[in-house]
Amino acid sequence: IMDMIRHGNENMILTDKLHRWSCDLLVAQPEHLAESALENIRELFQVPQLALRLWSLDEAHSQAPYAQGVTDAVKDLATSLDTPYVGPNTGYEAVQWLPEPTQAASLALLALRAAPGQAPFGLLVLASPDAQRFNSQMGTDLLERLAELAGAALSVLRA
Repeated sequence: IMDMIRHGNENMILTDKLHRWSCDLLVAQPEHLAESALENIRELFQVPQLALRLWSLDEAHSQAPYAQGVTDAVKDLATSLDTPYVGPNTGYEAVQWLPEPTQAASLALLALRAAPGQAPFGLLVLASPDAQRFNSQMGTDLLERLAELAGAALSVLRA
Protein backbone atom coordinates (compact mmCIF):
# COMPACT_ATOMS: atom_id res chain seq x y z
CA ILE A 1 0.00 0.00 0.00
CA MET A 2 2.85 2.39 0.82
CA ASP A 3 4.37 1.78 -2.62
CA MET A 4 1.03 2.51 -4.26
CA ILE A 5 0.75 5.78 -2.31
CA ARG A 6 4.33 6.75 -3.19
CA HIS A 7 3.77 6.01 -6.89
CA GLY A 8 0.51 7.96 -6.82
CA ASN A 9 2.29 10.96 -5.29
CA GLU A 10 5.12 10.74 -7.84
CA ASN A 11 2.60 10.60 -10.69
CA MET A 12 0.76 13.63 -9.32
CA ILE A 13 4.01 15.59 -9.13
CA LEU A 14 4.83 14.68 -12.75
CA THR A 15 1.31 15.60 -13.86
CA ASP A 16 1.63 18.98 -12.16
CA LYS A 17 4.96 19.61 -13.90
CA LEU A 18 3.47 18.67 -17.28
CA HIS A 19 0.58 21.03 -16.62
CA ARG A 20 2.93 23.92 -15.73
CA TRP A 21 5.03 23.21 -18.83
CA SER A 22 1.88 23.21 -21.00
CA CYS A 23 0.74 26.54 -19.58
CA ASP A 24 4.15 28.05 -20.32
CA LEU A 25 3.89 26.85 -23.93
CA LEU A 26 0.51 28.51 -24.32
CA VAL A 27 1.79 31.95 -23.35
CA ALA A 28 5.17 31.85 -25.14
CA GLN A 29 5.61 34.12 -28.14
CA PRO A 30 6.37 32.22 -31.38
CA GLU A 31 9.89 33.67 -31.64
CA HIS A 32 10.74 32.29 -28.17
CA LEU A 33 8.60 29.15 -28.21
CA ALA A 34 11.31 26.56 -28.99
CA GLU A 35 13.81 27.96 -26.50
CA SER A 36 11.14 28.30 -23.82
CA ALA A 37 9.97 24.71 -24.32
CA LEU A 38 13.50 23.36 -23.89
CA GLU A 39 14.39 25.53 -20.92
CA ASN A 40 11.20 24.58 -19.10
CA ILE A 41 11.79 20.86 -19.70
CA ARG A 42 15.33 21.26 -18.37
CA GLU A 43 14.14 23.03 -15.22
CA LEU A 44 10.87 21.25 -14.43
CA PHE A 45 11.94 17.70 -15.25
CA GLN A 46 15.64 18.08 -14.39
CA VAL A 47 16.85 16.83 -17.78
CA PRO A 48 20.59 17.55 -18.07
CA GLN A 49 20.78 17.83 -21.86
CA LEU A 50 18.22 18.59 -24.54
CA ALA A 51 18.22 19.23 -28.25
CA LEU A 52 15.49 20.10 -30.71
CA ARG A 53 15.37 20.13 -34.47
CA LEU A 54 12.39 21.08 -36.62
CA TRP A 55 11.93 20.98 -40.39
CA SER A 56 9.41 22.28 -42.93
CA LEU A 57 9.23 25.57 -41.06
CA ASP A 58 7.85 28.92 -42.08
CA GLU A 59 10.50 31.14 -43.71
CA ALA A 60 10.58 33.39 -40.61
CA HIS A 61 11.93 30.46 -38.54
CA SER A 62 13.98 28.60 -41.15
CA GLN A 63 17.29 30.17 -40.07
CA ALA A 64 16.85 29.47 -36.36
CA PRO A 65 19.41 27.15 -34.72
CA TYR A 66 16.73 24.50 -34.18
CA ALA A 67 16.07 24.38 -37.94
CA GLN A 68 19.67 23.54 -38.91
CA GLY A 69 21.47 20.27 -39.54
CA VAL A 70 18.52 17.96 -40.12
CA THR A 71 19.37 15.08 -42.44
CA ASP A 72 17.07 12.66 -44.22
CA ALA A 73 18.31 9.94 -41.83
CA VAL A 74 17.01 11.94 -38.86
CA LYS A 75 13.69 12.53 -40.61
CA ASP A 76 13.44 8.79 -41.29
CA LEU A 77 14.21 8.05 -37.64
CA ALA A 78 11.46 10.44 -36.51
CA THR A 79 9.01 8.83 -38.93
CA SER A 80 9.81 5.39 -37.48
CA LEU A 81 9.05 6.49 -33.91
CA ASP A 82 5.43 5.70 -33.14
CA THR A 83 6.32 5.95 -29.45
CA PRO A 84 9.34 7.57 -27.83
CA TYR A 85 12.60 5.66 -27.93
CA VAL A 86 14.00 5.27 -24.41
CA GLY A 87 17.26 3.50 -23.76
CA PRO A 88 21.00 3.63 -24.15
CA ASN A 89 22.83 5.98 -26.44
CA THR A 90 23.66 3.68 -29.32
CA GLY A 91 25.11 6.37 -31.55
CA TYR A 92 22.06 8.09 -32.99
CA GLU A 93 23.00 11.00 -35.23
CA ALA A 94 20.69 13.32 -33.26
CA VAL A 95 22.86 12.89 -30.16
CA GLN A 96 25.45 15.10 -31.87
CA TRP A 97 23.04 18.02 -31.47
CA LEU A 98 23.53 17.92 -27.69
CA PRO A 99 25.99 20.33 -26.05
CA GLU A 100 27.98 17.38 -24.65
CA PRO A 101 27.13 14.29 -26.72
CA THR A 102 29.75 12.09 -25.04
CA GLN A 103 27.97 12.60 -21.68
CA ALA A 104 24.70 11.12 -22.95
CA ALA A 105 24.43 7.61 -21.49
CA SER A 106 20.66 7.28 -21.87
CA LEU A 107 18.20 8.95 -24.22
CA ALA A 108 14.61 9.67 -24.92
CA LEU A 109 13.90 10.48 -28.57
CA LEU A 110 10.49 12.03 -29.23
CA ALA A 111 9.07 12.57 -32.70
CA LEU A 112 7.04 15.78 -32.92
CA ARG A 113 3.83 15.84 -34.92
CA ALA A 114 1.22 18.57 -35.30
CA ALA A 115 -1.42 15.96 -34.45
CA PRO A 116 -1.44 12.20 -33.89
CA GLY A 117 -1.13 10.26 -37.12
CA GLN A 118 0.51 13.09 -39.05
CA ALA A 119 4.04 13.04 -40.41
CA PRO A 120 6.67 14.28 -37.96
CA PHE A 121 8.20 17.72 -38.41
CA GLY A 122 10.65 17.56 -35.52
CA LEU A 123 12.68 15.51 -33.09
CA LEU A 124 13.24 16.24 -29.42
CA VAL A 125 16.23 14.62 -27.71
CA LEU A 126 16.40 14.28 -23.92
CA ALA A 127 19.67 12.92 -22.54
CA SER A 128 21.20 12.02 -19.21
CA PRO A 129 24.60 10.82 -18.00
CA ASP A 130 22.66 8.34 -15.82
CA ALA A 131 22.40 5.13 -17.85
CA GLN A 132 19.12 4.26 -16.09
CA ARG A 133 17.35 7.63 -16.39
CA PHE A 134 15.78 6.65 -19.71
CA ASN A 135 15.49 2.88 -19.98
CA SER A 136 13.41 0.32 -21.83
CA GLN A 137 11.64 -0.73 -18.62
CA MET A 138 10.12 2.69 -17.97
CA GLY A 139 6.67 3.72 -19.01
CA THR A 140 6.51 6.28 -21.78
CA ASP A 141 3.06 7.79 -21.14
CA LEU A 142 4.47 11.08 -19.84
CA LEU A 143 6.96 11.31 -22.71
CA GLU A 144 4.18 10.61 -25.20
CA ARG A 145 2.11 13.47 -23.75
CA LEU A 146 5.16 15.72 -23.78
CA ALA A 147 5.74 14.93 -27.47
CA GLU A 148 2.08 15.51 -28.35
CA LEU A 149 1.97 18.85 -26.56
CA ALA A 150 5.32 20.01 -27.96
CA GLY A 151 4.31 18.98 -31.46
CA ALA A 152 0.99 20.79 -31.27
CA ALA A 153 2.55 23.94 -29.80
CA LEU A 154 5.55 24.07 -32.13
CA SER A 155 3.39 23.40 -35.20
CA VAL A 156 2.65 27.15 -35.31
CA LEU A 157 6.22 27.56 -36.63
CA ARG A 158 5.53 25.41 -39.70
CA ALA A 159 5.12 26.61 -43.26
